[in-house]
Amino acid sequence: MNIPNALTLLRILVIPPFLYFYLFFPTHGEKIALIFFLFSGITDLMDGFIARKLDQVTKIGTILDPLADKMVLISVLTVFVIKNKIEAWILLVMFLKELLMILGAFYLYNGKKEIIPANVLGKVSTALFYAAGFSVIINLPVGYSMIVLFLVFNFVSTFFYFLKFITIRKEFNR
Repeated sequence: MNIPNALTLLRILVIPPFLYFYLFFPTHGEKIALIFFLFSGITDLMDGFIARKLDQVTKIGTILDPLADKMVLISVLTVFVIKNKIEAWILLVMFLKELLMILGAFYLYNGKKEIIPANVLGKVSTALFYAAGFSVIINLPVGYSMIVLFLVFNFVSTFFYFLKFITIRKEFNR
């Protein structure tokens, strides 16, 4: 296992402690959860950078990294809904969108062993998610607005993934 993949696994492993502290520790729980959240964001940034810089991009990493992103995203949005920081429709919309992305990725991988790598818009969307999540956790007044901005930007980036998906799918049929 290389360093980028280990960092991705660490990002998955911090989800349970994040959830635990955010939900079940009334005193300082959100502050402790914030540390796990920031750690998740830092490892997300580092795993991709190290993988590209040290030429350690692997097939498992290109699958595991977006899966870890989706797990963190849905977990964080779920606790925000539970704590009444955002409305449930945001979680539902993102859950359905992420499910469609997973199904599309599964289809492409099974059909042609093709993986659509992250694009710049997806990376910006992830950065917006972490900035928005940070703002919500520390109760900044702009937190909710940043979540909505993330949501809009995420759908713009998804549109470009969809276009790439259609292009690859058309190649299947040739």
